[in-house]
Amino acid sequence: MQSKNNLATINIKITKDQKDWLAQTASQIRDNNENPVLPEDRVFPKHLIGIAIDLLHSTDINWDQIKNIGDLREHLNI
Repeated sequence: MQSKNNLATINIKITKDQKDWLAQTASQIRDNNENPVLPEDRVFPKHLIGIAIDLLHSTDINWDQIKNIGDLREHLNI
């Protein structure tokens, strides 16, 4: 649901482990392709973060009941 015309830059802090996981996972996804992939179709950590946002947006979470990150983790069973 991401439109190239409506992109915005954000500055976030994540743990080094999270950063490493994002980089490794994006690299693995790129390596899954046997044939060259167009630049606009390649996966990088920023794309995974965008997908995570889309995933959260698509859940049936009642955001009025979430008061902190612990509540969210509990609701998502993570």
